[in-house]
This record gives sequence, C-alpha cells and structure tokens, in this order.
Amino acid sequence: MSVDRLAELNRPAPAHQPGRYEMRPLLSTQSDVNSMDGFLNEVSHIQETVRAINENITRIQGYQSSMLQAADAREEARIRSNLDDMTNETQQMMTHVKQKIKEIEPTSRHSDLAIRKNQFSNVTKSFLDTISRHRQVAVDFQKAESRQYERQIRIANPNATPDEINQAISQAEQGRPAVFAQQLMQSMTSEQRRYEGQQTLDAVQERHEDIRRLAKSVEELSALFEEMQFLLENQGKVLETIEESSYQVVGDLEKGHQDVGKAIHSARLTRRKKWICFGIFMVIVIIVVIVVAVQVTSHSGGGGGGNQDNGGGSQQ
Repeated sequence: MSVDRLAELNRPAPAHQPGRYEMRPLLSTQSDVNSMDGFLNEVSHIQETVRAINENITRIQGYQSSMLQAADAREEARIRSNLDDMTNETQQMMTHVKQKIKEIEPTSRHSDLAIRKNQFSNVTKSFLDTISRHRQVAVDFQKAESRQYERQIRIANPNATPDEINQAISQAEQGRPAVFAQQLMQSMTSEQRRYEGQQTLDAVQERHEDIRRLAKSVEELSALFEEMQFLLENQGKVLETIEESSYQVVGDLEKGHQDVGKAIHSARLTRRKKWICFGIFMVIVIIVVIVVAVQVTSHSGGGGGGNQDNGGGSQQ
C-alpha cells in the first residue's frame, strides 16, 4: 500500500504538453489512526509525501537556476509558469502533511503512547527540516532575483541611485505596486522608449512580482515552521505531563499499597492486643472465681465444726 502511494507521487507527468509540468494527484489515506496499524500507515504516508516534497524542492531549484539564465522573455515566461505550478503543488503537499501530522498527534487515551510519541516526533522533525530547506531555497532565489531586478533597473535608468533601487526592492518585498518601475519608464527619453521601453518595463514588473511572491512564500513557510515547531514542543510538554501523572499515580498506588499493608499489620496487632486483654481478663475472672470459691468453702467448713461442738455440750 505504501509503495503504491510513493509510485503515484513519483509518476512522471504526461507528455501531451511539452514544457509544462503536470501536477500529480495528491492522495490521502483512509486509515484508522486509533489502531496501531492505521497509525503506522499514516506515518508511512507522511514520510513518503515528505520525500516527494524534497524532490519537488530540488526541481524548484532547477527551474530557478534556469529562469535566471533564460535567453529571452518567452523562455523565461515558460520556465516561470512551470516554477509556479511546481511551487503550488509543493505548497498543497505541505498543507496536506501538516493536516496529517495533526491527525496522528498522540493523546493520553492511547495505550501505546511511547511508540506513537517517537514516531510523531520523527516525522514532525523530518517535516521541519523540509520546511527549513524550502524556505532557504526561496530566500536564496529572492536574493538572486533582487540582484537581477537591480540590473534591470540600471539598464532602464542608468542614473538610478542606490536609494531608489533599494526602495524599489523594498516595495517588491512588501508586496506594494511597482510604482518606481513606472516612474523609471516616465523618466526615459523618447529614443529609449522606442528602443526598449515596453519590454524593459514588462521585465522589471515581472521581476517585481517574482520578488513579491517569494517574500510571501518565505513568510508563509516561516509561519508554517513556527506552527509545526510549536506543535512538537507542545506535544512534548503534554507527554511529559502525562508521564509525570503516570509516575504520580504509580507512586500513589505504591504508597497506598504500603498504607494498606501498614493498616493490615496494625489491625493484626490490634486484634492480638484484644486477645491478650481478653486472656488477661479471663485469667482475672478465673482467679476471682477461685478466690470466691475458696472463701465460700472455708466459711462452709467453719460453720459445720461449730454445730458439732454445740451438740456435744448438750449431751453432757
């Protein structure tokens, strides 16, 4: 089952559109994550998808390199289109992985918590590494695009100052309109407009839009990284709390067992003391009975002797 999913993810695009990248279908699993088999199937699916994301990132780097070296605007537009498709697909896959990781998050109701904890931690860390790599690729390409943007501005207006160029790059990174590019166009002479005007403006505006998209992508990847890192750290704290509670319960049970043992021992001692007291009481009772019996016997014997003496005196 896992091998089939990986084969589907890595299946090459159809060749009916040369130069275009065909987005691959994003498959999802239907496993019951509450069972161990279902949980492990989901983990396997996440790992496969993360590997596919890393392959996409490598392709994205290739498209970015080709785009920077494009010979003309048409080739650059074709590469840009493929790059956008690949980036969008990768973003969808990353959103899918994020959802799947949240679905397999361990909770205290799982009896196999230790296994789930390790697997969850491993796939989340792997995903974090992938996010970090994707973000770094985007940052590097953004820097290269900014340098390209600067060269295009200098071609359009050799008199542009460094402050004006930095302002244009800053506007692009902030997602603001390419106002400076339009101002550059207005500052050109009529001869320059006739020679390269609209093409230069289009190139500058395209580069402006590229930088804007990259800045947005970096921001989204940073937010995703922080979200997943928080999930991992929070999960660690939750599991530590569960473990501490478990240890406390075990300790309470042991202490309770010891208390029960002490109570049993104390009860036995109490019963023993009661029997000893009862024995002493019985001994005392027996002694009293014997003393009373002896006294009664002595009084009875003394009374009989006196009667005999009185009888003898009468006969005389």
